[in-house]
Amino acid sequence: MKKAIISVKGTQKNDQNESDTIELITEGNFYIKGNTFYVVYEESELSGMDGTTTTLKITEDKVTLLRFGTNKSKMVFEKNKRYESDYDTPYGKILLGILPTDVKVAMSEAGGEITIKYALDLNNKTVSNNELYLKVWEVN
Repeated sequence: MKKAIISVKGTQKNDQNESDTIELITEGNFYIKGNTFYVVYEESELSGMDGTTTTLKITEDKVTLLRFGTNKSKMVFEKNKRYESDYDTPYGKILLGILPTDVKVAMSEAGGEITIKYALDLNNKTVSNNELYLKVWEVN
């Protein structure tokens, strides 16, 4: 397991074309098992998910995001494959759909980057178009 700096930038654009961007730079861990890269970090107050651990499981064409703790969720990003997920909120569960239009993975033993573009829908109605950019680099 390697210590890493992780930069996460998420942009959300709603149907009125208003966009909102959140950026987070944090320390975390990074490791490789077989052909899969793992990135693990703690969420913060900034993301509104204090007390949550995020794990990204990254392969050549698929990124799985797992959250444990105060927020539990699983999101799978695979190009042109819709994934449905129950999302636990303080107000109950909601059904989210994710349809990635682009998943780019460029990872190596020293780190790398991921770009994911996806539509998010709530009860089958698109609510936003999103972009997630993640950069990971090893800290010596």
